[in-house]
Amino acid sequence: MAQIRNPRLLKALRRALELAKKLTVLEQQTVQALRVEADKIIGVETEQGLIAAKRVIVTAGAWSAHLLNSVATPLAVNPVRGQMILFVTPPNLVSRIVLAKDRYVIPRRDGSVLVGSTVEPAGFDKSTTNTAREDLKSAAFKLIPRLADYTVQKHWAGLRPSSPNGVPYIGKHPNIEGLYMNTGHFRNGIVLGLASARLLADIVLERVPILEPSDYALTAERGENATIEQCRNEP
Repeated sequence: MAQIRNPRLLKALRRALELAKKLTVLEQQTVQALRVEADKIIGVETEQGLIAAKRVIVTAGAWSAHLLNSVATPLAVNPVRGQMILFVTPPNLVSRIVLAKDRYVIPRRDGSVLVGSTVEPAGFDKSTTNTAREDLKSAAFKLIPRLADYTVQKHWAGLRPSSPNGVPYIGKHPNIEGLYMNTGHFRNGIVLGLASARLLADIVLERVPILEPSDYALTAERGENATIEQCRNEP
């Protein structure tokens, strides 16, 4: 079993985008709304004005529903808070990844040990809590008793984009021409990222898809008719 450091992956992706030809990266431009006319996407509204586009892909994670629900079929993507803690220990104190139910311990080469994570329906609140901190510490000490000799160095939280039964939305919007989505991966965004991007690229470019796309399509059952329980479940 291997692990990927998210910040390093994103740094590498950013560098690849910088080196790509005919590509412009626009940052610090909050997308306020999608612009649709006659059931066709024409661009996105930002704080700096309209960015015109014939094709728009929504990949806004837990915030995807905010953009899509205002213009079309509701998208059942909801934020689920996850809290994690980090211990700093001597290298090799923990030699392998440990998984137990909904908790895990992940060692890094420099000796830091990651422990996660909670699954909390807390809306868009990314604050940390003492209750979660103590629960994660307790789980860590049960799995790796020697961690009790070390203190927590970091504690943070993030928001995961949940979706019905943990199956992401990948593909065309059923009602708006030129609008696509790739969101709702819940706890598996990095794991499913490459395959999701390839599948969506196949759909946008009208190539033979690597997977059957209908399983990931936005339908009534996976949209406005999806239940809260479905959105909390993983596959």
